[in-house]
Amino acid sequence: MLKLSLLAIFFALASANLGILSYYRNESLAAFQCFAKANLSLVVSIAWDQVNGPASNFSSTVNNARMAGIPNHDAIVTIGDLSDPERICKETVNVLPADFNGTVWISPVYDFHRAVEDRMSYLDNVIRSCQQHGLKLGIHASLYQWQRIFKDQFASSDVVQTLPLFYSNDDRQANFDDFKTVSFGKWTAPVMKDFTGLSWLFCYRMIGKVFY
Repeated sequence: MLKLSLLAIFFALASANLGILSYYRNESLAAFQCFAKANLSLVVSIAWDQVNGPASNFSSTVNNARMAGIPNHDAIVTIGDLSDPERICKETVNVLPADFNGTVWISPVYDFHRAVEDRMSYLDNVIRSCQQHGLKLGIHASLYQWQRIFKDQFASSDVVQTLPLFYSNDDRQANFDDFKTVSFGKWTAPVMKDFTGLSWLFCYRMIGKVFY
């Protein structure tokens, strides 16, 4: 009964602009065909992360989503501060399809090891390097992650502040009404929200639900 209720909520939200956030590195056509039944219009998939490096199957994941009828695809790049910014961006570019036109969301989620005052500069360097590779960028984070890494809820920079924000808050609400209570940096208006965390079991996958 609980599963049916959760599915009913998911489909009831299908009239909104909804997508999924998936950290699976090789998503199948069958999985995307299942996702497509909920009228999802966006997939955000992992393209690079600090532990496992580039997602070599990212292009096939994008192709499977397109074949299933999900038209929009973004990439997420999860970082700490242990990797060279140029390496991160070059390896990300190498796994993207030639016709990729989505946003690449830079997500500082791993521990940063350098001095607190140098952490924002490192993030700036990642952004500058990826922009030099022609990538369209945004920032993905949560209030908790931002405070943990930068030790200041309102930490920001001129470089960071030029990018759109995709934030996470597990309140199960497909809207931005909560942002005034979980805001960080100097953003006043986000463009996307992961409102479940990677805790939503759907189509036999633990995914995040995205509102935009």
